[in-house]
Amino acid sequence: MRAAAEQHHPPTRWSGVGRLRPGLLEIEGPLGSLPRHAHHSVQVAVASEGSFVIEDGDGRRRRTTAAIVPAGRPHAFHAAGAWGRVTHVEPESSWGAELASLVDEPDDADAWHRAGQRWKDGRPQPPEEMGAGQPGHPGLAAALAVLRDDLDQRPVRLRDVAAAVHLSESRLSHLFAEELGITFRAYVRWLRLLRATAAVAEGGTLTDAAHRAGFTDSSHLTRTCRRTFGSAPTAFGAIRWEIRAD
Repeated sequence: MRAAAEQHHPPTRWSGVGRLRPGLLEIEGPLGSLPRHAHHSVQVAVASEGSFVIEDGDGRRRRTTAAIVPAGRPHAFHAAGAWGRVTHVEPESSWGAELASLVDEPDDADAWHRAGQRWKDGRPQPPEEMGAGQPGHPGLAAALAVLRDDLDQRPVRLRDVAAAVHLSESRLSHLFAEELGITFRAYVRWLRLLRATAAVAEGGTLTDAAHRAGFTDSSHLTRTCRRTFGSAPTAFGAIRWEIRAD
């Protein structure tokens, strides 16, 4: 009976505290359940109270207190009554690559469990500078200022930003990876999501938030959010946000 109930559990509307910066989303609070889905981010789930069941794309299940799900892998999450933290990490980041390297079999729930236990044993934390560090190179600082000013425009291209700050595309791309631990393309996508989230948290509509963040419309914002995190923006409506300023 429990398996049947878990399998048909409705999608979670997340609650608790959310922390968002480019390349990283953390939600700490009650863990719910999600039917089978996939997303662009690497996911780390840790239960501090209780446990949860992670299910892979072939229906294999594993009850655990920690798991790492690689990017793009179908999975379901059953966690009624548990409390903990779910973290979504950009795979095109240094920390995302480090987390993915802990998984020895990317499509297997048991491997996700083993990776989660390795993570718990070592407790690696995201680099403080990831996506939100203070740039040491003045060209990178100037590029971030350009992005803040031009984010509501579409598209934002590496070559245009590089030209605006008098750097080559390759040099600017290297600075993003070296100093922020994330690619330029991924940084822009997460910065858009961050700005849209902040707009909604301030009481704006999805349409207003989409336009402020440079999405074509609210449907574009919803698709990007679902593709990145596996949930639509409405699923995060009860979150109390702590957002690192863009």
